[in-house]
Amino acid sequence: MAATTVRTNRKYRIVIPRAGREALQLRPDDTLLFVVSGHSVILRRRPASFTEAMRGLTKELWPADPADWLEKVQAARE
Repeated sequence: MAATTVRTNRKYRIVIPRAGREALQLRPDDTLLFVVSGHSVILRRRPASFTEAMRGLTKELWPADPADWLEKVQAARE
């Protein structure tokens, strides 16, 4: 991961460095997500579909067969 410093101007605007623009494949007038997490900021491209962007994010949390998992949970309660 590369780090670069940028400055804000009097209107609190910043210029995204070329490496960042290229990494995100940004074009003029693209919309970005500005996520504040504690004392950090995450800058991401805005997905065309938030539903598609989130699809599969928790797949490692859930088993391939939900019915089998539910059966095991219910058996453990008995």
